[in-house]
Amino acid sequence: MPTYKELSAQLKVTLTEARAISAKAEAEGRDFTDAERVEVERLIKDGRDLQARTEKAKADENTRNTLVELGDAIAGPRGGSKGHHLDPRVKAAGGSTWGDTVIKRASDQFGQFKGLLAGGTVPVTVPLDPEPIRMDVPVLSLRQLIPGAPNTGPRFSYLRQTVRTNNAAVVAAGAKKPTSLYTLARVDDRVRTIAHLSEPINKFDLEDAPSLRQFLDQEMRLGLELALEGEVLNGDGTGEHMTGVANVSGSQAQAFDTDILVTARKAVTKLEKVGHLTGAGWLMHPDDWEAFELLQDNEARFYYGGPGNAVNPTSRRLWGAPVVTSLSQTVGTTHLVDWQAATRLHVLEDGVLDWSENMYDKDALGSGVGASDFERNMIRFRFEGRFGLEILRPSAIVEVDLTA
Repeated sequence: MPTYKELSAQLKVTLTEARAISAKAEAEGRDFTDAERVEVERLIKDGRDLQARTEKAKADENTRNTLVELGDAIAGPRGGSKGHHLDPRVKAAGGSTWGDTVIKRASDQFGQFKGLLAGGTVPVTVPLDPEPIRMDVPVLSLRQLIPGAPNTGPRFSYLRQTVRTNNAAVVAAGAKKPTSLYTLARVDDRVRTIAHLSEPINKFDLEDAPSLRQFLDQEMRLGLELALEGEVLNGDGTGEHMTGVANVSGSQAQAFDTDILVTARKAVTKLEKVGHLTGAGWLMHPDDWEAFELLQDNEARFYYGGPGNAVNPTSRRLWGAPVVTSLSQTVGTTHLVDWQAATRLHVLEDGVLDWSENMYDKDALGSGVGASDFERNMIRFRFEGRFGLEILRPSAIVEVDLTA
């Protein structure tokens, strides 16, 4: 069945032919010949038929598009991600939802694949992150920088980039095009449970002081977040530990150079050279961030604004990238990571607080005399979550040595 586009093209051809006959008779200052009159009437009849079919095809196409949009609204975008965070050069050139466009064109109106496309041309657009980190607001949590990944179960797989060699070049007509290398390795992983228990708490204290419940929730949530932060950074991949950014193979290293400001700026250059800077952020120990803010020039004046606004005390930025402080980080070492390009966090269960009176303490009453929490009107709380970490591009991680 002809499409709306095909019918529109046929209608255009029919009208063009009819107008050409009319223009010829008008240019010669005469009426239609009998043959021309018959041909024009036939073309007009065909044109009206094509117009009706075109309008019907357009209505059908609008209906199909509406079904696709409704399906996308219900099912969500394919892959569940918000899109790629691009190098500024790619954004300036027009960048990159073409992959989604190809998939959409290869699918029917119900979102099912029609088949493989041998080739084609699609428009290129620039994807914009609807939730950027604002320049004048400090980033207080590492999870503000790490994008989430859609998670449907305890196990997940993803592709990690291990080689990235761009060989694009000018090519003469008929010459062989160069090949770029973007090697990917499959990684199979699973979520990890992070949890902790409270000490026994008197049930009547909870009833008499409602703020105690909120206090426990906040403290136990903070403990979970700190433990998760430690795994994201230092997990060694053994046992129940994640593989953190400090222990993944393929990352970059920046040695100390001149002073900590120069060293930090050279780390930015390393990240920029591999095209990963858009979602960059620092993770450093509070003592190291203090050292940056206390830097002074030869006349004992604090830099603060520093060379090129190196240190921004209001928004906690170093060389333009936000700084998150963490006690999980080793003093004298910091990591500059394009968290948007390098990592994604799976959250199967994001912090659940439970409580119980069924715990038994064999020395609850002292001198080896045991009792259950129920017998003593005591309650214990458990706070836990289940998380998994993807490290997609190790090259977007720079470990920086701040020690002379």
